[in-house]
Amino acid sequence: MTWNDYKRCLTLRYDQFIAEHQIRENQIDKDVRYEKITDVDRVQLGDGQYFYFKGDELKLIYLSAGKLASKLWEEFKSGAEAGASRTVVRSRAGKTSNQIVFSEQGITASVQGSDVDFIEIYPPQSLEDYQATIYREPKPFIR
Repeated sequence: MTWNDYKRCLTLRYDQFIAEHQIRENQIDKDVRYEKITDVDRVQLGDGQYFYFKGDELKLIYLSAGKLASKLWEEFKSGAEAGASRTVVRSRAGKTSNQIVFSEQGITASVQGSDVDFIEIYPPQSLEDYQATIYREPKPFIR
């Protein structure tokens, strides 16, 4: 999927998403959490793609490290939206990783150098809302 495909997913209701992607019951985990987002259903699409729904609303898409996440991050960085305001925060992925937050565009990437640890895609929001409703400050890393 492309950046625009993922943004389109954020507009789909749960039943639409399930039908469009032909999701089977074994691809759904009920009543899970992602960072500060609780009581959500997680739909696994394969290739490290996880979609978190609260009721009918898609709250967050998580892409784990791999070719898909790297490709999407490169696509985003080469687009016009990458010139927008961004904030760098600590990442839970590791001591040398940082999360680059483009909250008003609805995307955050955890990166270590040029390697992508994971990507979060969510409805565009203020940085304050992202930090209050999604981001969880990682605990200190211990050797």
